[in-house]
Amino acid sequence: MTDVLSKQIAQHVIETNYTELDIETVEHVKKTLIDTVSCAIGGFHSLPAQFARTISKSETSSSLPSRIIGTDIYTTPEMASFTNTVMIRYLDCNDSYFSPGGGHPSDMIGAALTLAQSLNASGQDLITSIVLGYDIFCTLSDEVVVNELGWDQGLFLGLSAACIASKLLGLSKTQIENAVSLSLVPNLPLGVTRVGELSMWKGCATANAVKSGVFAARLAQTGLTGPENPFASPRGLWEQMGLPNIEINELNAHARVRKIQQNIFKYFPSQIHTQSPIGIACELSTKITHTNIENIKILSYKQGGVSSPLSQPEKWNPTTRETADHSIPYLVAAALIDGTVNPLTFSEPNFSRESIKGLMKKTTINELPEFSQKYPNEYNCNIEIKTKSGEKFRQGISFPKGHKSNPFTNEDVESKFTNLTTGIMNKKRLNHIFAILGKLEKSSSINDIFDAVKITDTN
Repeated sequence: MTDVLSKQIAQHVIETNYTELDIETVEHVKKTLIDTVSCAIGGFHSLPAQFARTISKSETSSSLPSRIIGTDIYTTPEMASFTNTVMIRYLDCNDSYFSPGGGHPSDMIGAALTLAQSLNASGQDLITSIVLGYDIFCTLSDEVVVNELGWDQGLFLGLSAACIASKLLGLSKTQIENAVSLSLVPNLPLGVTRVGELSMWKGCATANAVKSGVFAARLAQTGLTGPENPFASPRGLWEQMGLPNIEINELNAHARVRKIQQNIFKYFPSQIHTQSPIGIACELSTKITHTNIENIKILSYKQGGVSSPLSQPEKWNPTTRETADHSIPYLVAAALIDGTVNPLTFSEPNFSRESIKGLMKKTTINELPEFSQKYPNEYNCNIEIKTKSGEKFRQGISFPKGHKSNPFTNEDVESKFTNLTTGIMNKKRLNHIFAILGKLEKSSSINDIFDAVKITDTN
């Protein structure tokens, strides 16, 4: 007998309909899509994306050819979902949701865009699938903090991607229940992905989960069945996590306010917990000459990157882009020197810049228990800088730009898109993309999106 949670999730997928989404939800989905597409274009030329495209070119599908963002390459739905999500995720600049569990829910949009294009679905279909995916991922994350249990955030992302795919494929309730099971049982990602010096896999792990979710839905579509009780049975998910039977009461397909409206956008291409420190450092850079800095004291919340050269040495001497975008000392130093953090911050020459290394050696990061107690409702950070001339500068923030309490304006969205796509897209093309996504709910097909973001150089 199928477990209660699988039935709840499947019912939510079935019952979620565009006609019940209010204008605020639809507009927020479109803003999230614009943000996600900008990240995908910005990550297009990354090595992981190039590697993924190389494999994708050798895989074809006669039944459901699926397009890779930025190209005219068609491959299988699974490989297109993987490749498109690698691009979305690479810069670590797409949205976040932590409650305190969570991750980067717009990774799932890689699956939504891929299948909506290959199935010739409408803009309303795409919007609906994204809304239900966020509902499921965020609601599960409210109840279970997977990283504290040794697993990676892709666990619930793969499941939610399977639900997105199930909606777009038009699966029955029984098929959706099987897709949920097939997305979970064979695909439990380890938390070691985000431990120590981070590898390229950090930006690909959730892409793999999304790919597996799409595959699970397609298997279920054929009639393949999965274990009927993946959550609560002996050796099921909750037992393997060491948890009691988790009950979910918040999945409501008819709710006015949807979970996607609680996501957090990121202005800088780095981990969510670095957003507040970077924002403060950028403002302080206008008041302080970095060569005049004697020391930098940072106060943060325990969950937000508190570390030392002894506890996490890799963050105090990053050698990969994946580690650097999680390193508060590195990013604060770069922001104080350059006045910003952008994709160029993570070029290899910057890892060995003596000016950055010098400021990192003058930096300490400590926990302020009050800040830890207020997380995840607030992302507090205070920075105090003492200069060689004896001056002290203090500044703090509770909500970084992009937080729901400090929301992106339309101008912020456009500015971020421009910053991430400089040298790839000109202003005319950006305006064309904004126009298409701005009227997405009126579109009978999303092929225009893929055409608009085609990149001439497709290495």
